[in-house]
Amino acid sequence: MQRERSLKLDRVLAAHERRARLIAQMHRQAMETANNLLNQHQGIEAGFVKVAKDARRRRTEAIAGAVVVALGCILALLAMMQ
Repeated sequence: MQRERSLKLDRVLAAHERRARLIAQMHRQAMETANNLLNQHQGIEAGFVKVAKDARRRRTEAIAGAVVVALGCILALLAMMQ
């Protein structure tokens, strides 16, 4: 009787250890996945920041170009008036 209880306890403990190892493995995988997703998110975010900076630079260049053209037109009109 005592031997049967000991065998049953051994089986219960072995099952518990298997579950604990499986949970630890799943936890490691979840942490790795979370880290990978974070790195991907940071890469995507960096891409968006670069696109936004490029757009702002292009917009600034376009405005500066328009100002130069407008000043040129004003100077041409003034030259024609004299």
